[in-house]
Order: sequence, then C-alpha cells, then structure tokens
Amino acid sequence: MTESEKMAKGEWYFATDKLLVQQRMRAKTQCFDFNHTSPGSASERKKILKQLLPNAPSAWIEPSFYCDYGFNVHAKGALFINHNVSILDGALVTFGRNVFIGPSTVIAATSHPMEADSRARGLCRSLPIMIGNDVWIGANVTIVGGAVIDDGSVIGANSLVK
Repeated sequence: MTESEKMAKGEWYFATDKLLVQQRMRAKTQCFDFNHTSPGSASERKKILKQLLPNAPSAWIEPSFYCDYGFNVHAKGALFINHNVSILDGALVTFGRNVFIGPSTVIAATSHPMEADSRARGLCRSLPIMIGNDVWIGANVTIVGGAVIDDGSVIGANSLVK
C-alpha cells in the first residue's frame, strides 16, 4: 500500500513520501501565488483558487491562506474563509453550505503520534473533518482530525474542537 493510500485510509503514513512532498509543494506554490496577488486582482485569485481547491468552487478566501494539498478540501456551497487560515488537509475536510470561518483559524486533519520515537521517524495520521451547513467558526479556533461540527453550530473564538 502506498503512503498516499495509507493517508487516505486514516492510517499512519510517512509524509516524506516523494509523491506527497510533490503534492504539498504544488499546493504551497499555489498558496504563495494566491497570497501575493494584489487586492484588486479578484479574477487572478479566483483562477489560482480554482486550481488549488478544485472541490470548493464557491469558496471566497482572504489572504493569507495555507493548505497542504487543496484537493481534500470540499465545499458543498458558499464558503467564506477570513485572513490567516490554515487547513492541513491530509484527509477530507468537508464544508457544508454557508460556512463562515474567522481569522487565524487552524483546521488540522493531520497530526503526529504521541510517542517521541514515532514522531522522530516522521509518522503522520490524517482523519477527516466534517463541518455542516450554516456554521460560523470564530477567530483563532483550532479544529482537529475526526471532528464533526453539526449544522447551525457557532464555534466561539479561541475554541478547540476535537
């Protein structure tokens, strides 16, 4: 089984795998390009986001924005992401319709093992995150792998959702 397949199945994998490194580098380059466009260049930003987030065509994102892969971010409808948001999308991160995400939020599907020797070997694990419809996520929120946020939820600023 490849490291990509292990990652997709929620198993422990090595993020140093050549293909995974290439995929992250592509996404990081696109994030860089997006984050360095002029505020008046809405059409250029949209073009970059279409390539970076092919499964979230209705997303409106304010720079700075960061993600690991991009293709694991799925949006079923309107999605607004405010400034300085990071999505570690080693697993599916699914947004329902009408989701608002406050600034400086971290959505981290990917984590590392608690055992120091396993971390030192470079193991990672990614678990899906599901965010329902009509959700508002306040500023400085951290959402970790395996989290499910129900329709209509409001997550207050500085919260941890696991």
